[in-house]
Amino acid sequence: MKKRLTHLADKSLGDTLLVIDMQNVYLEGQPWECHNMTQTSHNIQKLIEADVCDHIIFTRYIASTDPKGTWKNYNVTYADINENPWMNEIIDDLKPYTIEHPVYDKSTYSSYQSKEVATLCHKADHVLITGVVAECCILSTILNAIDSGDSIIYLYDGVSGLSSESEAMTKKIIDDFSPIHAQIMSIDEYIQMRQK
Repeated sequence: MKKRLTHLADKSLGDTLLVIDMQNVYLEGQPWECHNMTQTSHNIQKLIEADVCDHIIFTRYIASTDPKGTWKNYNVTYADINENPWMNEIIDDLKPYTIEHPVYDKSTYSSYQSKEVATLCHKADHVLITGVVAECCILSTILNAIDSGDSIIYLYDGVSGLSSESEAMTKKIIDDFSPIHAQIMSIDEYIQMRQK
């Protein structure tokens, strides 16, 4: 991964797809089950297979071994999940793409906590946001990206929350930042825009 980052250090990354925390723990029937996760995964796959993204990055939430403040309580509360390797892995539908595209671990909600992710996203023309959890890691990442001056495209049907209500709430918050800081569109709309 460091070699890839060095190779891209002086280049624009075009539109960069950020796939946030699509891990087994969020699947149907798992402890942090997200709404409509299967369809969200299929939509992300459709976007990747359309080959319209210039760069692709995956992130995983992995509990810190040296948590600060309330993260200590978080780690205690969710120790059974944090210590289960399967729950922390990228879901099977998306795992094949991680052979070619980098996966960066983080231990807070925002993907920008990873210096590698932040550096790559700063070099993007637009950061395409997909993954989970809408009202948590997704929203935190977007707010960090906006504060960093990065241009966001929120692909709402490539994002899952804990409920349809929380997804709608997150979309509404992001809409308040448009059109200057963020755009909102479906994956099909984005694909069609890039294929014109």
